[in-house]
Amino acid sequence: MGLSPLLIKYLAFLFNFLCAVLGIVTIVINVIAIESIDPKDQLILCIYIAVGSIVFLLSFYGCFGAIKESICITWSYAISMLVMLLISIALLFVFRMHFDDDSHNKLHEAFAKQLKDQDAMSKYQIQYECCGINKLKDYTDASIPLPSSCFDKNDSPYKDGCLSKMKAQHEELLTGPKMVGWMLMVIEIGAFTFTTILGVTLRNEQRRSEY
Repeated sequence: MGLSPLLIKYLAFLFNFLCAVLGIVTIVINVIAIESIDPKDQLILCIYIAVGSIVFLLSFYGCFGAIKESICITWSYAISMLVMLLISIALLFVFRMHFDDDSHNKLHEAFAKQLKDQDAMSKYQIQYECCGINKLKDYTDASIPLPSSCFDKNDSPYKDGCLSKMKAQHEELLTGPKMVGWMLMVIEIGAFTFTTILGVTLRNEQRRSEY
């Protein structure tokens, strides 16, 4: 047995309302996280803030369409939500790839400068209390002495490489934005699905009323 038109209307309204809530949460979580991220890496979080803002505004449009049972508004919202859903999926993929690749590229560029007698690794090694890209053996393999930034206050060398430390910190700082990103995507799927079903239902009712 299919869903009743009234239930479909309420489900569409519910998911639109949840989208509005998740839009606000997305904005807040990313604004908090952006303060702890390198300025060069803040662009993707800014895009997420923009997406959250657009979804928040669109959701009111969707709720209005569901309440008024407007075919035009309902279908316009469904198409708009599909676009936002595709953007959210792309952002989740880029989000993951960006920070992993960024950490890798930064460290390899710094280590390349280190090989040319430029102490480019020190800022990472001091900040993350690490040594080398993957381990301190990176220096011995390259036949260069360990820099002072590879040692702690007790003159003991750090055992961990900087890449794993950077990735661990990114995971900690970006857990909130990633979780909200996945939740927003799921709710967008629900909003798009039930709004589309509502649009089809309203269209069918209009056609039946014409006969």
